[in-house]
Amino acid sequence: MTNILLIGGAGFIGTSLAKRFLQDKDYKTFVLEPECANLDRLDAYAKLISIIQGDLRDSAKVLKVLVENDINIVFHLVSTMIPGSSLPHFQNEMDDILMPSMNLMELCAEKNIKFVYFSSGGTVYGNSTSAEHKESDDREPISYYGLSKDLMEDIILFEHRHSNLNYLILRPSNPYGPGQNIYGRQGLIAVLIGKILKNAPLHVWGDGNSVRDYIYIDDLADAIYQLIDKKISCETVNIGSGVGYSVNEIIRILDSIINKEMKVEYVENRGVDVDSMILDCTKLKKMIDFHSIDIETGIRKFVETIKKARIFMVNKG
Repeated sequence: MTNILLIGGAGFIGTSLAKRFLQDKDYKTFVLEPECANLDRLDAYAKLISIIQGDLRDSAKVLKVLVENDINIVFHLVSTMIPGSSLPHFQNEMDDILMPSMNLMELCAEKNIKFVYFSSGGTVYGNSTSAEHKESDDREPISYYGLSKDLMEDIILFEHRHSNLNYLILRPSNPYGPGQNIYGRQGLIAVLIGKILKNAPLHVWGDGNSVRDYIYIDDLADAIYQLIDKKISCETVNIGSGVGYSVNEIIRILDSIINKEMKVEYVENRGVDVDSMILDCTKLKKMIDFHSIDIETGIRKFVETIKKARIFMVNKG
């Protein structure tokens, strides 16, 4: 039995990972979230996983969780930032996430626990001239969000050199799909769907030609499961579709799937968004049997799930 701890496991990616690992009886899943966290996404799995209330900053509590539950792998999914975050947000991230994470890494190294970190497949590369970003490309973030991910990666590599930390750095592209908050601030596809359903205008930063790599959430979760199950360690790995779509193309796809009138408003570019982000996933495909569904199929499945949930809520009410 392999015991895994998802720190920040009540979020979109964390819940999807819990769901995937529950399909394998050789894994037991624990989730660590602060008392103020919204655990609604985990309701369907509450009887199958162990949810522990605790704060990453409480190193004594974290150590107790690691030892008492004989944790073998820690997944670090927690962050307080989004791509548009400013300097004050970054300063809070340093205090609330980065410094406590250093303590966590030392504990993991001491207890021989694998540390899996979710970086960002777009923001760490910055405006690289590469058509497709490889793991070996320079990290040149242009946002505070990207800087926070960049620093975490450096700290992980330092702890590996310093204390032989067993790690895996994952750089996912933009995940989307069931379970994502369509009324939140992050995740272009989800946010656009939410705006359309509310009959609100679609605000697009810049001219809509910025390109991103999108991956369906179930494909992302399965890729991560395979990497863990194959015991891939001390590597940095991109996880994406390897295909880029502009914001305008995503809007056209949504227009063909959702039968609702939409109004698009273009606003001034934020300056913290990279022009193009497509991941080279050659390394990933050499490690595992990786497949990802095409964007239109994925968005259609996402929209159908939302429609079914809305109908259920209406009938329930």
